[in-house]
Amino acid sequence: MQGAFNIYGVHEEGKAPKVPGKRKPFVMTPELERQFFTADTACVRGRIEGYSRSQGYSTMLYNRCEPTTGERVPLVVDIREDGTFEFRFWAWHPVEGALLIEGKDFREWLNFYAVPGQTTEMVMRADGSVSCASAPSGPFGRKRSLEHGVSELCAYPYDEFSAVSDSLGFKDFTENAMRRMRERLRAVDYVAWRFGYTPWERHLAECQTRLAHGMAVFDYEMNQNFAIDYEKMKWEEIRAKMAPYRDPANYRFLREMPCDDVSALVLRDLDIFLNRYEFSSVMRSPAVLVGSMEPDSVAKEDAVMMAVDTAILGADEPSLLGRLMVLRALSSDLGRNYSEAPSMYDSIYQNRLAYMNREVLCVQAGRLIEQARRRNTLTYALPDTEGGKLLRRLTEKYRGKYVLIDFWGMFCGPCRSGIERSKPMREALRNHPDVDFLFISTEGEGPEENYRKYVDEHLSREDVVQVSRDDFNRLMELFNFLGIPHYETLDRMGNVVRSGLRYAPEAQFRLHLEDLKRQLEP
Repeated sequence: MQGAFNIYGVHEEGKAPKVPGKRKPFVMTPELERQFFTADTACVRGRIEGYSRSQGYSTMLYNRCEPTTGERVPLVVDIREDGTFEFRFWAWHPVEGALLIEGKDFREWLNFYAVPGQTTEMVMRADGSVSCASAPSGPFGRKRSLEHGVSELCAYPYDEFSAVSDSLGFKDFTENAMRRMRERLRAVDYVAWRFGYTPWERHLAECQTRLAHGMAVFDYEMNQNFAIDYEKMKWEEIRAKMAPYRDPANYRFLREMPCDDVSALVLRDLDIFLNRYEFSSVMRSPAVLVGSMEPDSVAKEDAVMMAVDTAILGADEPSLLGRLMVLRALSSDLGRNYSEAPSMYDSIYQNRLAYMNREVLCVQAGRLIEQARRRNTLTYALPDTEGGKLLRRLTEKYRGKYVLIDFWGMFCGPCRSGIERSKPMREALRNHPDVDFLFISTEGEGPEENYRKYVDEHLSREDVVQVSRDDFNRLMELFNFLGIPHYETLDRMGNVVRSGLRYAPEAQFRLHLEDLKRQLEP
């Protein structure tokens, strides 16, 4: 029978095998939770063995993600000539992170773990492995699991996902994923015993395994949704096909996920898991969505979403992850122009604050509203940072005009689509006295011949600039974006316009430009 036995390793003949005994589980007590949410500056320092500037990079990029709010903040980490580095950041609780290293013909990730108020010291060896010279200590300390990770055991490999997803229905796929998860949990338990994980380290590995398999179910549901041809299928057919994915009863696998465990906030996968949950069919169904920013409508939508979350989990109140969906929605809404309707946003904030049942969530919500209130200016000056100085040099020639900056890449399909669709509009505005366009990408993107051919065909007579990966990292940090395409607008004085220009049909683009001029020019 599948899963009826475990293999614990090979032992010497004539000697008794070592078999894991009963292990003490990790329990997040109220006192430990209080220590868990101790916000402070975390420090990470390290060294890259065999580093040389000739490898084509002098920075790394930390794509900071705050799972409670969905905020993503790029942080550039400079590497000294001897391969050492150090950076600090504010953290609300222990976090996993990864530094992206991109050089000549290679791309690697350097994973780390940090605890507020402590320092992590690490060495990246030439073979890509990591050793921890000094790891965080205390109840949330980690060392063994950083040097002997179980990521492959925790994961749901894509080839396995592809092999079964096309042949199974939603219910059968979910059961298959949960069965696989339980098998993986037994393997993770053995590895944790074999390498001497602490109860905390083993608990995190278990949470990661659960999230990975839960995400596989959400990915299956998402793929089925994408496969629907909304133009050719009748509404009745679409409704029948989507019915299983909109039924809360089919999401009971979430009862095996760490939906009420604050420990999961440590894991990098949680942000993706939450994104899948909040945009799943069961949370985006017509019964949930209201489609209005009026405070009463938003409050109704939140209440229905929390009712769905409660029903799925068979609980008396919304889960932690359910409440985080509300906080993340607040973060998204407040990312718009607060000054356009301050009373509306204040009401939405007050309504959503009622769902924040932990002090740290209330603090995060308060930080979001104050941040939105500070961003109520139409423009802001470029900061005096390396990224700000770089952009000033790149855009000095445009002073006196508005400039739409397009951050793009050859490998990015949406980038090329936007460029190609906007070509007629840009041609019509070629000699416009008030606006210009600047296209910025990174050096070394594929064969140079392909790049030049594309530019000649779709960006002829445009200003196209290629910068180093290090400089592009600084521009990402400057404008707080992690993906492309990304667009920014500078006004005539070189200030950044918060609600700037975007590609649109010529008439619509001209109207937006005139509207900006009316707002910004007395």
